[in-house]
Amino acid sequence: MGQTGKEKNFVSCVVYLHNDEAVVEDFLREICGVMQDHFEKYEVVCVNDGCTDGTVERIHAFLREWDGARSVSLINLSFYQGVETAMNAGSDLAVGDFLFEFDRCSPDFAPELIMQVYRRALEGYDVVAAAPKHGVPVTSRVFYALYNWSSHFRYRIRQERFRIISRRAVNRVNQMNIYVPYRKVMYMNCGLKTDTIVYDNKEMERRNRNREERGSRSGLAVDTLVIFTDVLEKFSMLVSILLFGFLLVMFGWIVYSVFSTVRPVEGWLSLMALMSFGFFMLSVLLTLIFKYLSIILNMSFKRQRYVVEGVEKLTK
Repeated sequence: MGQTGKEKNFVSCVVYLHNDEAVVEDFLREICGVMQDHFEKYEVVCVNDGCTDGTVERIHAFLREWDGARSVSLINLSFYQGVETAMNAGSDLAVGDFLFEFDRCSPDFAPELIMQVYRRALEGYDVVAAAPKHGVPVTSRVFYALYNWSSHFRYRIRQERFRIISRRAVNRVNQMNIYVPYRKVMYMNCGLKTDTIVYDNKEMERRNRNREERGSRSGLAVDTLVIFTDVLEKFSMLVSILLFGFLLVMFGWIVYSVFSTVRPVEGWLSLMALMSFGFFMLSVLLTLIFKYLSIILNMSFKRQRYVVEGVEKLTK
């Protein structure tokens, strides 16, 4: 603590924005209020991921009426690039000793939870996440269950509203990978101490994602399962076992038809069915192989992780 009774650590708040006109002012007021009350030095980095509504105008309106905002920056991405890419851009610009990452403007938690997460980090945890107890979509539950079942990493993941990361954890992840496809997994399995605080969000957030967001989330889920789990290898093995079982059945049917008194019509139909099934399974396996190759090439050769149109320093 400093002489003012406030924390001396410099903290950065990275806030993801995509068409959040309705909630962005209240959310920033809550975040900046907590920062002003508890920290001597802080910054807020907002990432505009291709907003097409009045989100940016609402940010400017908020800053005109809020005198306590010490340092607020706005990163304007050139086009919609998805939450992971946008948050990587914000984290690269942030300079704090600790980083708060808010993946969405979701004011379904009490402001006190922000400091609870921070104090938990001071106990020796490099990554501390805040996870909601209610309101997790069924599709998300299925994804996390599938990931946790097939992942070879130690720590399990779940839906989170925000997290705090120490500078040591950020540096560790950046040293481990050129490209960070899914920050949550990388942070939770970077080898440093992590923790998750589950809070009771009685006022559950109800937000309908648009087509871009749904497509981005679906693609992210597939990429995560391919990169961080062996679910596709297990699926390939299952396909191979099914194909082998089908071949055994066909072989048994052929043996039975040879030694039985019933002489079926020439077996061109069964042969064609077998060939069709075999080619279908082959195409599935080739699709999985191509998916692996695509991700490996992307991670190995893609240097420019995001496209920025400009950065505005909204306050000094």
